[in-house]
Parts: sequence; structure tokens; C-alpha cells
Amino acid sequence: MNETESLPELAQLPMYDWPEFTEATDRLWISIRDNFSKAGIDAPCLLDRTSPPTETWRSPKLLLSQTCGLPLVTDLSGKVKVLGSFAYEGVEPAGSYYSVIIANAVSDESPVRLEGKRAVINGNDSYSGCLALKCFVTSRGIAGGPFASLLVSGSHRASLRAVANGGADIAAIDCISWHLAKQCEPVVKNLKVIAHTERRPGLPLITHGGASMYEVSMMRNAFPAAVDDLDEKSRAMLGIRGFVSLDEADYAPTVGDLRRCGSNALVAET
Repeated sequence: MNETESLPELAQLPMYDWPEFTEATDRLWISIRDNFSKAGIDAPCLLDRTSPPTETWRSPKLLLSQTCGLPLVTDLSGKVKVLGSFAYEGVEPAGSYYSVIIANAVSDESPVRLEGKRAVINGNDSYSGCLALKCFVTSRGIAGGPFASLLVSGSHRASLRAVANGGADIAAIDCISWHLAKQCEPVVKNLKVIAHTERRPGLPLITHGGASMYEVSMMRNAFPAAVDDLDEKSRAMLGIRGFVSLDEADYAPTVGDLRRCGSNALVAET
């Protein structure tokens, strides 16, 4: 990076940084950091886990973070540079992701019996937990808000628990969170997948908006080696198998989903 007074010094990987995977995430960062160094990119020694990601995403000192596709095309559009997305095991095409629609394992829920049920989302600003669910409902021709009530849980993990304990009937969980949950979350045994949403570009890895295309290119070029250098155990835990370079323009399908389904209600009007 060019030496300036505001040299990027913040690095986060916040989207899948569950406590059970902290060590694997740290090892991933060390591999990224070391390969950035080989490319002449100065990087902080440790990940920042104290600053709110929604603030660091906009910081001129941001070197690397991961966000969701929905905030990218709304609040962050034109304010950050997209580097690309990790490619995950079993998810094709590489660099994409999708959500699983889950229900309680003892229920008789099906993709065509959603009306009158209780839904839970992680947040209104989430593509995989909210907008994907709206698109899923819309694609099945269900109009007017099919659900009787809606709970906002704050996280995919909390949504899993809400469905498992009977607080909700339906949730959309991104497939990477589902991969993590199957390794460490006991409530998974009480859940079942009843459907999958359409695939969309994966969660974007971003840097600060002032980064030059040369700097972006250097970072992109360092990622494949960083994934290759990561130990197999950590790769398996995190599900990461590669890296795909993407630009903000590649998230046009997310923009289209927002225009088509973003204003759709999930809860029936009374």
C-alpha cells in the first residue's frame, strides 16, 4: 500500500466469526496477512473484534472486512471496493451462496404451507435471512404477507434456536451459517431443511473506497495462496475452498431482488 497518514490498519472477518471458530478464523487471517505481506501490503497483526463492523466498513482505514450483499448495494454502494468472495465447499458456482429454509424437525411444514406461520429473521438488513425469504415467498406466488407474525432475532444462530425451541416456525439461514451450526450448535438436531433459495453472489470481501485498482488487484491476487496455505482442518471447519474475484457490479442480482421483493411484506395485514 502507498504510505500515507491514513494507512489502512483495520482488518475484520466478522460475518462467520462464531466463538467456536475463533481459532480457525485467526489462522485464516494469519494466512491472508502473510500473503498480503508477500505482496507488499501492510496488514495489522490481529483481527479487530472490538469495533462495530458497520462503522469499520465505512472507515478510510479499513484494509479488509466482510459484509452482506444487501448492505453492499444499499448503504455501502460506491463507498467501498469489492475484492471478491470466498468459495465454499459444495456451493456452486464458486463464489456464490444460498439460504436454507428451515423448520422444526417434528413439524409438518413444507414450502407450500407457509401461510399463518410464525417467521423469524436475523435482521431487516440481511439478504440471506430476510430478503431471500421475501424472494422465496414471492417466487411461490404467495402475496399479501403469508406469515401470522415475525420475530427479529439479531443473528442466524438466534434464529436457529428460535425455530428449534418453538418460538418460530420458519427461518431462512445462509448455507455457511448452516455449515457452522451443524458442527457446534446442539439445536440442529431439532431442525430440518425444507427448501433452498436461489443462489446469489457470496458475501463480499471489501476494502476502503479509496483503494486504487492496483491495490485491489494486489489483494485479489494474494487470496488464492492465502486459502491454499491455510491448514486443512481450518479450511474444513470454515468450509472455505477458494476465492473468486468480484466487483460491485456482480451484485446486480441482489439489486434486482431488492427492487422486486424488498418492499414485500412478510406479515399479513390485520
